[in-house]
Order: sequence, then structure tokens, then C-alpha cells
Amino acid sequence: MHHRLLSALARRSALVLGAAAAGLSCATPDESTRPVIGFVQVASVAPLDEAREGFFQALADSGYVRDVDVVILDRNAQGDIATLSLIVSEFAQQGVTHVATVSSVATQAAIKTITDRPVIFGAVANPYIIGAGTSPTNHRPNVTGAEIPLPVDSALATAIKVFPEKKVWGTLFDPADPFAEFYLEQTRRAARELGVTLLSVAATQATDIPSGVQALRAQGAEGVMQIPSVMIGGGFPALVKTAREAGMPVIASTTGLAGAVLSLGLSFYDNGYDMGLILMRVMKGEDPAKIPFQKASKRILVVDLDAAAAVGATIPPEVMALADSVIGGGGTAGAGAAVSAPATQRAPGQGGSNLAFWLSAIAQGLAYVALAWGVFLSARVLRFPDITPDGTFPLGAAVAAAMILGGAHPVVATVVAILAGMAAGYITGVLHTRFAVTELLAGILVMTALYSVNLHVMGRSNLSLLDADNVLVRFQQVVPASAGWSADVGFSVVFLAMMVVMGAALFWYLRTDFGIAMRAAGDNPAMITAQGVDRRGMVELGLALSNGCVAFAGALITRASRTSAWGSAPSSPVWPR
Repeated sequence: MHHRLLSALARRSALVLGAAAAGLSCATPDESTRPVIGFVQVASVAPLDEAREGFFQALADSGYVRDVDVVILDRNAQGDIATLSLIVSEFAQQGVTHVATVSSVATQAAIKTITDRPVIFGAVANPYIIGAGTSPTNHRPNVTGAEIPLPVDSALATAIKVFPEKKVWGTLFDPADPFAEFYLEQTRRAARELGVTLLSVAATQATDIPSGVQALRAQGAEGVMQIPSVMIGGGFPALVKTAREAGMPVIASTTGLAGAVLSLGLSFYDNGYDMGLILMRVMKGEDPAKIPFQKASKRILVVDLDAAAAVGATIPPEVMALADSVIGGGGTAGAGAAVSAPATQRAPGQGGSNLAFWLSAIAQGLAYVALAWGVFLSARVLRFPDITPDGTFPLGAAVAAAMILGGAHPVVATVVAILAGMAAGYITGVLHTRFAVTELLAGILVMTALYSVNLHVMGRSNLSLLDADNVLVRFQQVVPASAGWSADVGFSVVFLAMMVVMGAALFWYLRTDFGIAMRAAGDNPAMITAQGVDRRGMVELGLALSNGCVAFAGALITRASRTSAWGSAPSSPVWPR
């Protein structure tokens, strides 16, 4: 009898797990007839988020209610191409009836794998380069969608109207982006026609962006005319920060990226909306092969007066008259507002010299001192090979940034970031001391788990703290003479003071009776146990303190720029759509 009962339970569990793996609800038999849309987005950047919002709004306006009329498997690769391939394979293997893709990379992955069901794309600059077809009417029989050819040539022409004295422009490009060469050649051709020079530097990952801008400056670039790129768009705050420090204006050929003096692009929201309408047509029975690719045409010009002021620029009235949106300058103005940004003088040391480079390196190096002390506690004091800092460093940054953007006081956000790092370190200690997990494996387990925790904390792959108040605001209030210092000099002084205080506290702690006991727990575990000291508790506390220091370093790094938050939270929290 027990055997039959267990067999019945096993069969029922298998049915439930099978249904869950298929991603479908098991409430009623009628639900299996609902369309299942597999929606995939390569990363969370502002333009793609706008296209996503337009797509889902089109579904809602067409009368489709999620989980009532249609099932949607909503996936985001968070910029990881390997994950993107897995998502597309998941769609191919599960009961997905229609695939919707946002971005060129996601569309390219989908059309290579999925050939037996409709693929509807959006936010694709040139679908012909990725093999979707040869013309709007001659394309793959299962593929259709809405393309959005961004006007890089018009953006450069507008930039020259605002900055006629600048004859050398630069841009970063991602060699892994299938459209990098397409946009780069289009911009070069426009530069030749307009009589200016265009320089280019490759950036293969987000960490290459600051050095790439510095390389452009060293080659003689006077401004940045940034061509579209998903990867570079995700690191756009770093591009803006470095360019501003070099006194270079930034022009964007797509909208939705904060910090550019001018942004001239096409409406990604409308493009996503058109994509949704095309999907509705396919769901109602139209053949995708007979639906032509739809090209976006609504141009949007955004002028940022604060960004212009940061580089001492004045926007001409004729450009202001063409603007669809004017932001900054004490408020937001409507189209055609004739407002110009006053010129400002950059502080000394903010140019593109070697001195500025070394000052920036010193400021960031001082912020990393807390990380070094954290590793010192675990590796030298406790003799514990801890890998948890690989996860707690970004955890501290994620918690601090998310709380600041959510409206929390930056000091409170930093304290919570430290506590979060301590909690992660304590878990590593508990896994080792209470559950007999080896040191390396305990750290690997917690570090790996923190990848998901960090993404959940932020809600997206990156958060922008651009133009938020920073630590220099309060420092300049206390020391008015520092108002003329460069950002890197100010940060170096503040971080140096923090590290001196923190180092003195650590020096004092390790010489107290409790600190000596912790050192002994690492140097001679058998002796300290024989003395009646709880070595397990010492290891757990030591790892908590270690990872708290590492998380503190992560929180500081989020502010190691003029455009990161510390002084007060921004008035309008920026959360993902």
C-alpha cells in the first residue's frame, strides 16, 4: 500500500514539475489554448526599456490582459550573451507560440534558432545586417517587426551647429556589436561631408569606457559624438563623467541616456508600440511573411542645459527652437524654449592632462583601501581563504546606490551596505564552522548566490547616479576653500581622512584582548580552543567584519566621481520601468 501511495505521489509530482518547466499555468484545460509570447530583451538600458514599455502598452491597448488572454514569458539577459542564447533555446523548447525580441543582438540570436514560429522584433537599427531579410518586403517568412535606423548623421550635424569651433570629434565603439561598423562608417561619411574629423576607439567592456574617452582626448578629440551601442549605453554615466572632466561635450545619437548635451534620435517607445501592433496582427492570423518591416520616423531632440553648463557651452536659439524637450537649467522647458546655458569655468585639474589621470587614480585607490583591509582581516588575521568579497564588493555598491535612488539618506545607505556585507560574510563563516563546508567552497557558494542578490537589489543591470549631489557638496560647506579644488582632489582628501580613521580603529581593535583572541584564532586554532575561546564565533565575526569593510569599499566606489550620490538623494528616484 505504501508502495502504491509513493508511486502515485511520484507520478503527480512529475506532472507538476513538467508543467512548471514548460512555463505554463495548470489551472484549467482552457488555458493551454492561450497564446504564449516569449519576450526577450538583451539588457536594461533606457532606450530598450522604452521600447519594452511601448510594446506592452500596445498589448494592453489591443485588449490583451496578461495571464488572462495571453501568457508572457518575460526574460532579460542582463547583457550576458550566453544567457541570451539560453533564453532563446528555452523559448524553442517550451510551448512558446510567438517570440518578441528587443535589440539587434536578441533578434539575431532568435532568428538563428527559431524558424518554426513567428519572430517579431523591435529596436533593431538595420535588420538586413543580421540576416532578417534583404528588403522590407523580402524577408524571412517567420520574421517581421519594426526597425529604428538612428540618425547619427543628423546628430553630428546638430552637434556642429552648437559647437562650430570643434573640428575633431571622437566616438567609442563595441567590436562585438553587429552594428558598430555600420554606425561608425555612417558617422565617418557624415564627418567627411561636414568637414570635420572623426576619431574612434574600441571598448570591449564597460570598464574600458573611461580609458577609451581619455584615449580620444589624447588623440586630439574635442567632443564625443557617441554612436549607438547597448554595452556603451549601459556605461554611459562613466562616459559622461570622464568626458566632462576633460571638458568635452557629449552628443548622443539616441535618446534616454542622461548627461548628453544633445540627444537626437528616434522614439523607442513608438517603435516598441509599433512592434506590439505587428504582433497583434500576427496573433490574429496574418502571415508574417506578408507584413513588411515598419521603419520608425519620429525624431526626438533633447537638450540638457545642465550638461551644457558643465562644459561651458551655450545652446543657440535656433537649436533650442527645434528641441522636443529641454531639461535642466532649473526645470524642464517645453519645445522651442529659447533658454541658453551660462558658461562655467572648470576647476583646475579637470582637463585631459596626465595630472588629472593620476589624481583620479589616487582617489579611486584610496576608496579601495577599505577592500584591502577587509581582505587583510580574512587572509592574514584569520588565515581564511575567503572568496566572498567577490560578491560583497558589488553588494555594497548595489545596496548603497539602490537606497540612495529610493530616497534614503546616503549615510544611512552606506551603513546598510556595510551591514549587508557583514551578513554575507557571517553566512560564509556559518557554512564553514557549523556545517563543515570547506573554506573555499563556503566562499564560492555565498559569492555565487550574491550575483542573484545584487541583481535583485538593483532591479536592473545598472543604476545611474549621474548628476546627484555628492560628498564634495558637504565637504565644501565645511571647508569653503575647497570649492576651487578639482573633484579628484576633493575626493582624495575626503577618502584619505576616512581611511586614516578606519585604519586607526582597526589598529586599536587588533591590540585589544578581543582582537588578540581573534588573531590567535587564525595563528593557532588548537591553542585558542584550549584557552576556552569560541573559535567558531571568532571566525564568524572576523569574516563579518572583513566583508563589511569590503562592502564599505563598494559603497565608496559608487561615489568616487563628481556625478555619484553622497550628499543627498536625487529628488526624482530613478527605478527601472
